[in-house]
Amino acid sequence: MKRMTLMSVGALLALPLFACASYPAPTDHLANSYANIRAAQEVGASASPQAALHVKLAQEEQAKAKQLVADGKNEEADYMTMRANSDAELAIAISREGVANGKAADASSREHVAAQNAVPVTPMGPTSVSATTTTTSTSIPTSTGAK
Repeated sequence: MKRMTLMSVGALLALPLFACASYPAPTDHLANSYANIRAAQEVGASASPQAALHVKLAQEEQAKAKQLVADGKNEEADYMTMRANSDAELAIAISREGVANGKAADASSREHVAAQNAVPVTPMGPTSVSATTTTTSTSIPTSTGAK
């Protein structure tokens, strides 16, 4: 009986150790963070200081996640990869916002220039056009004499 109780208590104490060890390595989240960081760099995150900061944070969090995986702390590494993904996605959004704002500013300036260069058009209705007719007569000289 005493032996059975010790085995039960031992099994209960060992259960949390097995639960922690069974957390899978966050390979999918880590791969996603690589892809999102790369995407942020490709959409021009370096052009915006705020987006560049979030890319840098994502890279640091990704490196920390890799170290946590190496240390066997998969659950913590998984959370760190999620943070890296979020920062990379935010950098992408900030970059795209900058591009959209730039395009809107270009369109606005083109519209402004077009409005300044436009020739004013006057309405042409039946009363605004005056019709004048000019009749010319020409006389053709006739010769009546013979040589």
